[in-house]
Amino acid sequence: MNKEIKIGLWVPPRVDTTKTIDEKNPASIDARIHKLFVDYLDESGATYFENLDFRKAVIKNNQVFIGSFCLNDLDHLLWFGDIDRSLDSYDLEVLRVLSLSVKMHNPFSFYIEATDKFSAFSILHSHDIPVSDLYLINQENVDALKDSFKDNSFLLKPRRSGWGLGIIKVDDFSHLRDIVEYYPKKNYYLEKFYPNDLKDWTGVSVVNGTIIYGFRKNMSKISGWKVYDANKTGGDVTYVKPNKEIERIALKIGEILGANFYGLDFIKTAEGYKVVDINCSPGIYYDLIQDLDIPIAELFFKSIELNPSKVEKKEIVEV
Repeated sequence: MNKEIKIGLWVPPRVDTTKTIDEKNPASIDARIHKLFVDYLDESGATYFENLDFRKAVIKNNQVFIGSFCLNDLDHLLWFGDIDRSLDSYDLEVLRVLSLSVKMHNPFSFYIEATDKFSAFSILHSHDIPVSDLYLINQENVDALKDSFKDNSFLLKPRRSGWGLGIIKVDDFSHLRDIVEYYPKKNYYLEKFYPNDLKDWTGVSVVNGTIIYGFRKNMSKISGWKVYDANKTGGDVTYVKPNKEIERIALKIGEILGANFYGLDFIKTAEGYKVVDINCSPGIYYDLIQDLDIPIAELFFKSIELNPSKVEKKEIVEV
């Protein structure tokens, strides 16, 4: 008899898709997709536990508890929601401790790298993935970039940001110098700006080794030269079939970073395609999934060995 598999879920359902996605309202998965997940598990042989909001958990030694429930007794934890990604984040500490004994989907190791643009792109550069040229500087060595501005512009980016927020296009060195003087900090992250047509911008969503679709943001999510979502609501996309080159790059990135599910943003430049962003919460759009007949629940649980049969037990952990 196979060992009972215990699966934990923190996938808060998003009932109102016009609502801002943030730490207070972390739901990123459409409620209709959440139902597909639960229906799929109801046909499996696994014990599963819902509503495991680990952000409210307590860490004791090497274990994580929600009330008397020990999350380390799980075999797997599938989580998909917005959390505090700052370096001193309590949420990240919980994920780190959980990852010592629980199979995480997505893994902590992927999340901690992919939410830091400099860290993730540095890794991808070492594997010859076509990402932007990048620089990390401080107040003391900013002059080293002076000559680079003769033929280039740069994007000054927060290392742990999303939605296109806080990105500044810097066209000349004096502008960068003034920013550094005005806003002193320990380091500054810049990427080379590549002229491109946003009509060729392509986003892709990948789940457990399958590119489920490509898409393009509509005009409501475009501001000048960048994709920009001030209200942090996502959506408003048009389906695009990604070409073979984008597919190859996208799948390779998943292998390198050890990701279960993720999104990527591509631009088309004179040098070819460039990856300009990695998203730990990829765009999972109900309408596209329905139109393309994508078995989304099967894909999400592909990395967990489930035995189709009646579910033996289901619990909801209330916090």
